[in-house]
Amino acid sequence: MSTKEQLHELVERLPEAQGPAAVRYLEFLIAHGEPPVEPEMLARIDMARAHSSEGIPHEEILREFGL
Repeated sequence: MSTKEQLHELVERLPEAQGPAAVRYLEFLIAHGEPPVEPEMLARIDMARAHSSEGIPHEEILREFGL
């Protein structure tokens, strides 16, 4: 299945209430040629979220900064 075919399928499944947001996002992509957030940054955000509940001991932070 081509990318455009996948997009058409997703549009058909998209709830009507989310249509305006999808339109704005697609218009942004067309105007700017790239997503507002780079894929690498999205991966880093996902990793941070996955580790956010773990926390870092205060001593480790001080050690990292040489304090």
